[in-house]
Amino acid sequence: MDKHVWTDKETETFVSFMEELVIEGKRADAGQFRPGSFEKLATKMNEKFLGGSFQIIHCKNKVKRIKEKYQFASDIASCSDFGWDDVKQCVVMDNKEILAAYLKKQEQRLYTPGKPFPL
Repeated sequence: MDKHVWTDKETETFVSFMEELVIEGKRADAGQFRPGSFEKLATKMNEKFLGGSFQIIHCKNKVKRIKEKYQFASDIASCSDFGWDDVKQCVVMDNKEILAAYLKKQEQRLYTPGKPFPL
């Protein structure tokens, strides 16, 4: 399997395709996508980005990473020194020292405050 490095445009398009699947009822009660959904996502991505060579595993991994980033962004936004900017779609904070102290405690940086998050 080749690793795929996603562009912002690919991620944005991928999220919109996931939203379409949810509207079509392709999501199970437990929040997971139904069988065949990742195949459909890979096909749609390959149609949209010719030569993209998106594979099912790329789509599964992207969903996993988006969920991890969402959880991290949600956790950080819920802290008293941080907030959420609906217009910019990003976590905001007033003090960069507080951010540095918060991130130092984290094992892994999954999201950078101030960077738009695809919702």
